[in-house]
Amino acid sequence: MPSNLDLIFVNGAWHSPEVWEPVTYALEEKHYSSIVPLLDFVNTKDPLKSIASSVTQLQHIIADRTSKGCDVVLVTHSFGGAVGCSAVKGFTAKDSSRLSGAAGKLLGIVQLCAFMPPANTSLHDIISRSPKEPFHHSDADGWEVIDNGDPVDIFYNDLPPDVAQHWKDKLRKQPSGAFKDRENIYPGWADVPVWYLLCKQDHAIPIQAQEAMVAAAREAGATVVTETLDCSHSPLLSRVDETVAFIERAVDDFLYSSPPFQ
Repeated sequence: MPSNLDLIFVNGAWHSPEVWEPVTYALEEKHYSSIVPLLDFVNTKDPLKSIASSVTQLQHIIADRTSKGCDVVLVTHSFGGAVGCSAVKGFTAKDSSRLSGAAGKLLGIVQLCAFMPPANTSLHDIISRSPKEPFHHSDADGWEVIDNGDPVDIFYNDLPPDVAQHWKDKLRKQPSGAFKDRENIYPGWADVPVWYLLCKQDHAIPIQAQEAMVAAAREAGATVVTETLDCSHSPLLSRVDETVAFIERAVDDFLYSSPPFQ
């Protein structure tokens, strides 16, 4: 693997970055460089009104790595897809406005059952289009509360019960504003190639919703490669080997096969 390539991981809502550990440990054994930041949307005492600060945090990391000559691949999960895609602007071959000198660039995005919102579209907007009743709602204090179902079933339905309970116990508070934000959404999936892992037994973002987002992105001109796993919303925990292999195939494609975006 090139020494000047960084994988930057963005976790989903309610989850901390440590959810990536099984995947990043396996990738680091294969000599991949992994960066797993703790972003504001799961690290705040007061509810945020938008994803702006999280996007800015991620952009600072991308700017730092690319300014040092490193290419970057984003790997996002679930809600993290909205934050990751929104941080892409200006760091790509298509739009290099934030790159400096002979910098590296952002090569592509790996999405694991992740959101791909169009511009000016909140995640609440996307969720409201589903015929399925949402498993979470906004409370009066500005938090997004899981109040319609058990997180074990929603997120971890193919993990052993004790392991699923372990991760359920680690869930954090999630600000509603991050789900309602339209202003800071950017369709970065249109600026770089995307590899998307569809998860058939996902009870958080049903497979039909995943497929609809991919279809809409393709209709808008995006280049999206898809593969499918018969797994829950958390392949990064339940299907580690397959997830690692998927990421490796995506990176190889970004490096050697995908035509440059201009």
